[in-house]
Amino acid sequence: QADVELIGGYEPARTIITESLKAGKNVVSANKAALAKYWDQIFTTAQIYQKSIYYEASVGGVIPVVQGLSEGLASEEILEIKGILNGTTNFILSEMKKHCVPYEDALKSAQKAGYAEADPSFDVNGIDTANKLAILASLAWGSWVKVKNISVIKGIADLDIEDILITQDFGYAVKLIGSAQKTKDGIDLSIQPCLVSHEHAFATVENEYNAIMITGKDSGDVLFYGKGAGQLPAASAVVSDIINLSKSIVTNTAGVVPDVVYDSTKKIKILPAGKSKAPYYLRFTVIDRPGVLSKISGILSEFKVSIARSLAQFNMSKKDYGRITIITHETYSENLEKALKQINATKSIIKSKTVKIKIEF
Repeated sequence: QADVELIGGYEPARTIITESLKAGKNVVSANKAALAKYWDQIFTTAQIYQKSIYYEASVGGVIPVVQGLSEGLASEEILEIKGILNGTTNFILSEMKKHCVPYEDALKSAQKAGYAEADPSFDVNGIDTANKLAILASLAWGSWVKVKNISVIKGIADLDIEDILITQDFGYAVKLIGSAQKTKDGIDLSIQPCLVSHEHAFATVENEYNAIMITGKDSGDVLFYGKGAGQLPAASAVVSDIINLSKSIVTNTAGVVPDVVYDSTKKIKILPAGKSKAPYYLRFTVIDRPGVLSKISGILSEFKVSIARSLAQFNMSKKDYGRITIITHETYSENLEKALKQINATKSIIKSKTVKIKIEF
């Protein structure tokens, strides 16, 4: 009465899942890619044929976040979902910080430890995190949140060890964060490396571990933490799903009540990417000449980006350039992008493209 799908990818996984449901079988799956891309089709089919689909292992490895969101927080109005949702990238970032090594060396360590594939692009470019965030957001708000609606700003492959060390001195850790936040103008969805204060719980999440913070209107913050990568944690979640599904089958309740409260006609508003607001860390590599900081701050001010903190360092290893680091106040991302575009085009003061990292906590 049940099929288990663990092959990954989009096809033939989608076909296997939907045909199993149509054949009167319940399904256990760990496939975040197929679930995120075909959420509407899969759960509509499950409801039509009154069958269950269990998918705890698709998000966060062994962490029971799907069950926690759908059952433990069923009465809540969900305001935010923010998390470290990919064990591979978190392992790489941990290696970079602990051993002061560049991304390429940290990636090799992750591959050697079995946490990164030979081709790690799916993880390090943020696609895996986007799939998982799409599943959690769809579950939280009862409507299909498509992966294409999530702004994957960038992954971690171009992170410079210099920025990890600088921001560490500023009191931050760098984490790849998937964020879904309910605002009055729509759901703000993004994937990008972010700065997390050393005082926040996420800063202590190391190696292959994941953490997801879900904020409810009445519950406040609820933190889920555990191993998000590795064969055994994933297997544990799959077997738990099989056990829970078996209980429903024995009691003849599997599929009678939909596992996901889902209305295919319900639409939710997505906040345009440029309307997202946050403070940012900026690092400028500049030509050493008078008035550089004044010029940069003037352009930022022109686009309504205010400075909370700045540090200028000149006469470094090379005499012809310096480094200016700035922490901004909360600002619209579209305003910041316009300001940086103008600053980067000012070749008389800028030596290389400005580094920008969102400050999440």
